Amino acid sequence: MINRNFLLLLSGQLVSQIGDKFHMIALSFYVLKTTGSSARMGAVLAASLIPSLILGFFSGAFIDRYDRKAIIPTIVDEKNLATANSRHQFVAGVSTIAGAFLSGIMVSAFGYLWVFIINAVSLVLSAFFECFIRIPPLPGKAETKKPQGLWEDMKQGYQYIFTRQDLVVLLFMVLVIHFFVGSMEVFMPVMADTVSSDGAGTFGFFQTAFGLGTVIMAIFLSIRTISGKEERTLFGSVFIIGLLFSGTGIIKGRENAMIIFYLFMIFLFGCCIICAGISFRTLLQRRMDNEYAGRVFAAAGSIGNAAIPGAMIIYGLLLEHFHFQDLLMVSGMALMPLSILSFILFKEKKYGRTGEILSKPSD
Repeated sequence: MINRNFLLLLSGQLVSQIGDKFHMIALSFYVLKTTGSSARMGAVLAASLIPSLILGFFSGAFIDRYDRKAIIPTIVDEKNLATANSRHQFVAGVSTIAGAFLSGIMVSAFGYLWVFIINAVSLVLSAFFECFIRIPPLPGKAETKKPQGLWEDMKQGYQYIFTRQDLVVLLFMVLVIHFFVGSMEVFMPVMADTVSSDGAGTFGFFQTAFGLGTVIMAIFLSIRTISGKEERTLFGSVFIIGLLFSGTGIIKGRENAMIIFYLFMIFLFGCCIICAGISFRTLLQRRMDNEYAGRVFAAAGSIGNAAIPGAMIIYGLLLEHFHFQDLLMVSGMALMPLSILSFILFKEKKYGRTGEILSKPSD
């Protein structure tokens, strides 16, 4: 299952995401410490994601037509999708741990400039690995020249998505998951700065705990597959995230005890994010037509990229006026019923009101 193309994809992902984590931690704490404003921190972090958000709406049609290197279903067999996604998320978790740990050391030893330089170098190395990926064209597509342009391809892709109501529900869950990931990117530096005299160091530990949760869960899911259980895993994980937010907002104690407690809760948060992420990716990959894969995942990426900066801005502003524990508790209480409602809607869309399963459209 680990073929040359998939290994090159993982290698490129590893170096680029380590660099991204360097950038995110250095940028967030630099803005927080120099301005003292969580709202400004959230706004700056959000602004850094806007280019990928804008490009995401157009990139899917280009990918489907010209270059499908980032699409896992074209690299591995369908039966191995859940395992491939687990390994993909494992690399993301390793990147989070390495990036969080090393960036804290680099900032302390050399300052912020070198952290940003390392991020730039990581992007070049990632492009080097991924330029060697070779993906064969879709069967029957190599000789067929499409008469319409990219704009028509893009419109076709969104029409396909919005006529597939099960995909709409899954993309909504993508929005929810990324929104709360974005909120944690704002919560964690504020939490670290509030409960610890060494805010930057504690923030690095929080990021490491999150990454460790993603790595351990990804390893577990690559051994004990969730194939066939993706629906319950997705919606159940989102419900548990709501519980974690609520619990983190309730518990109070002394500094050392709270740091340990937050580390544990953030670790569990990382575990749940991986379960949810692997589940929605596998469900999308299995439910969509491969012809539209680039456009579907570009839409998912754009939704995720919109939700994260949106959450950063919203929670950054709210943290100017409310204590982070109150916001965590309210967010968790809202997320739990939302996950239940989404699960009911997904089952209804998938099976219809008569209980008959809706088959995947043929190519």
